[in-house]
Amino acid sequence: MKFTKLLASAVMVVSLTACEDVFEDGSLQPDGSKPALTIRNPSNNQKLSVSSGLRVKLTASDKDKVKELQVRVRAVGGDADYINFTTLPDKKILEFDTLLNANDMPQGDYTLTINATDFRTNVATNEVIFSVK
Repeated sequence: MKFTKLLASAVMVVSLTACEDVFEDGSLQPDGSKPALTIRNPSNNQKLSVSSGLRVKLTASDKDKVKELQVRVRAVGGDADYINFTTLPDKKILEFDTLLNANDMPQGDYTLTINATDFRTNVATNEVIFSVK
């Protein structure tokens, strides 16, 4: 009888610890842990030609998975976006590498803004300024 109660207690403990939501409130509210975000390309103050395009290479990671990645390019001091798109990676570690068309971008300085949002709605933002020649 004691063995049965002990076994039942052990099974219960294992069952409860296997379920994260029992110990957490199950909330998807921000937990203060923003995604880690590193822009590898372009580098700050990099100069590129229209014909070469804009290569965007970055790494984003988060323990709660990266839910959304927004990529935006805007002229420095401007209001309009030349490039603005969002992707939904659903990964803990995201390696993002793409070549974007820069033909519609006149010569000048631009800000690349990357926003990474995790499943708890924490947002990390990183920016670099680059020039188009």
